[in-house]
Amino acid sequence: MYVLSNMLIGISTAVELGAALRATRLALGKTQIQLATQIGCRRQTIGDLEAGRNVEIYTLMQVLAALGKGLRIVDAFPELDQLVEMFREEDE
Repeated sequence: MYVLSNMLIGISTAVELGAALRATRLALGKTQIQLATQIGCRRQTIGDLEAGRNVEIYTLMQVLAALGKGLRIVDAFPELDQLVEMFREEDE
């Protein structure tokens, strides 16, 4: 399970990550072209990322930052007490 800061989302595939990034971009009212321009890449690179295709990890980190998100690695199958702690941290 991965956590995009301020939004707890269970993500286990590149396609799910791409969909979450697309939803975040759209919620911010940004186009793929605007996001690509902001981080200095091609629009196709943003499309590839949102489709779950392989892009450089550096590009992923730039996109996350441009969307005001971060990445935290957590246990794939957390215990109940770990889930409670994750939600507690998100509320703070």
